[in-house]
Amino acid sequence: MLSIGILGPFAIECDGRLTGKLPRKAAALLAYLAVQNGRAIGRERLADLLWPYQDSQQARHSLRNCLLQVRKVLGSSLDRHLLVDAVSCRLEGADLDLERFERLAAASDQASLQAAADLYRGEFLSDFTIDSEPFRDWLGVERERTLALACDVLQRLTREHGAAGEHGAAVQAGRRLVSLDPFSEPAHRTLMRAYAHAGRRAEALRQYHSCADVLKRELGVAPDAETQALARDIARSGHGEEREVPARIPGGYLGIVAGAPRRSAGPHPPARISRKRRAPALPDSIAAAPQWPCLASGLAVAVIPLDNFTGDASQQDVVEAFTDDLIIDLMARARGISFARLTGGRGSLAAPDAEFDYVVTGSLQSGNGGTLRIDLQLLDAATMEYRWARREEFRREELRTMQTAITAKISRELRFCLLQEASRRLFCEAEEMPGVEGCLARAGSAIKRGVRPELTAEAQRWFLAALALEAQNVDALVGLARTCQHVVSAPWWVDPYTLTIASDIGREAVAAALSLVPAHADANCIKGMLDSAAGRPQDAAAAFAQALATDRRGGTAHGFAGYNAAFLGHAYETGPAVARAMRLDRADRKQPIWFFFAGFAELMLGRNEEAIKLLQCSLDRNPSYGGAQLFMAAALSLSGRRTDAGRAAESFRRQYPRYPLNAFEQQWLSRSTSPVYRRQIDPPFERLRAMGIAL
Repeated sequence: MLSIGILGPFAIECDGRLTGKLPRKAAALLAYLAVQNGRAIGRERLADLLWPYQDSQQARHSLRNCLLQVRKVLGSSLDRHLLVDAVSCRLEGADLDLERFERLAAASDQASLQAAADLYRGEFLSDFTIDSEPFRDWLGVERERTLALACDVLQRLTREHGAAGEHGAAVQAGRRLVSLDPFSEPAHRTLMRAYAHAGRRAEALRQYHSCADVLKRELGVAPDAETQALARDIARSGHGEEREVPARIPGGYLGIVAGAPRRSAGPHPPARISRKRRAPALPDSIAAAPQWPCLASGLAVAVIPLDNFTGDASQQDVVEAFTDDLIIDLMARARGISFARLTGGRGSLAAPDAEFDYVVTGSLQSGNGGTLRIDLQLLDAATMEYRWARREEFRREELRTMQTAITAKISRELRFCLLQEASRRLFCEAEEMPGVEGCLARAGSAIKRGVRPELTAEAQRWFLAALALEAQNVDALVGLARTCQHVVSAPWWVDPYTLTIASDIGREAVAAALSLVPAHADANCIKGMLDSAAGRPQDAAAAFAQALATDRRGGTAHGFAGYNAAFLGHAYETGPAVARAMRLDRADRKQPIWFFFAGFAELMLGRNEEAIKLLQCSLDRNPSYGGAQLFMAAALSLSGRRTDAGRAAESFRRQYPRYPLNAFEQQWLSRSTSPVYRRQIDPPFERLRAMGIAL
């Protein structure tokens, strides 16, 4: 029996055994014949397809040699499948994953759709690069066709899971859909709806923000009207229900938006909002995890629709749209903070509700020369004192641009309110508190002892203590960002919620440091690390370049810039950059990182044996390095050493039993949209999925 897999990397089995490696053109020949459904293809056509730059006689000679290579590797058992005569070639009786995929994709039941989704291991012949323009043209068409079919399957599967009340499965299918086609707004809308139906509105709105970021960064456009309308509907969902604000929990607040109907421009009575305090149960994996200081406190923020002081009732749409977009963006940017939309205007603040820490409010007024003016304030809910205020004047058509800038400013202010409150609450009961320098010294001591969860948490506590004493201390801000970067680089330490918060706080802290000292080499380097982990490799490359412009001998910047190059599809640049890093920074605690980066790049380039050697060097120096363990398992499996691969995978499972199996794959897939990187990362994850590491 001949089995051929072309959805993902090319794979072929003959009589139940995996074949040895076929030459590229031989594999391309078999793949092309396999999708013809047994139809005979003329030798001239095959020669022109694979050797277009040779003359006719030489191309036919190359085809004959190619057929000999196929028979040499596959043996006589191929004779009953590959039928060749003087005129044509055809392949029949082979079990082709594409045929099964297309058959299952045409069905309508959930089981068939799930089976089809499982069969789509990745892009059509994802590991193929053939020096032939006709073959590349055919390959591009097939890739587009099968990708569109896979996306259609996942669209329908997401709806089927949602209709059956299987919201977790619907979200998983929606996430995979977006990962396959990150520029598709229908895909993002499907995932947003899946999150919303699962009651995860904050994540639905963050998905909208992610969609907007991708479209702006890669295509220079904004989401279309349908996507924006869906985000607003999700933000308003729940109108008429009793609102509940979660009680404070160690892990921060769970996001909640209280929807409200659009109000008229006229007077309105204060609204009474009923809120019951309720302590939601945390998943075991979160509740049992070590407490991270950056999550020591949460904030609850009330957002009041702007007052329309223009005297023009038609401007009320501007007020409502601005308020809706403000809440959407705040929820997307300020994770760990809960938001409730109050409908009673300023009158509802007559007796401030202690359940809210801050209030965002403001007004729309007529400006000069036909412009509009927005005044926004951030108030302390307990004292009604201003924490921040801003005024912007603009033309109506500029509203969206201004709203984005204003929201970013408010979000940052809220994040620093959160950090300062976390710092105060952590240390307000301490009988003895060292000064700023003492706090920084203790934090530095913890970092020097190694990159481990308990040491990073200890350092983070002392950096936060320093910020409690001096809110704009650059060393403390950079140090806090560094501890967050440690968490982001080791996602198996924490649950996904904590990982997301750490990423946000790290970027805000380093942005504050750079606003004070723009040329700070360490701050730019850490910004690059966090940008790279957040799936912004171009921004990361710019940050590393800035860091190296300030300090060419920064070993860390060289090493991480090389690692980031792999996400841009330039894995061949990683090795030389890591070599420079190792010459410049010989610290023992950095050695596992440098060897891991080099091993990862070799794996991306398909040099599995070299990858194994380098990853082993990393593990020799740090046996608990989760990334090295997992990619070692993939490299060993790709090299045919399945027993060793299983041991490496089991080592990771024993050490990190609570780490979600699908989170590792999502972490690395989200690092880049580069087609080259996506093709390179798929084979390792195909092997990890087969071992049950990544689902």
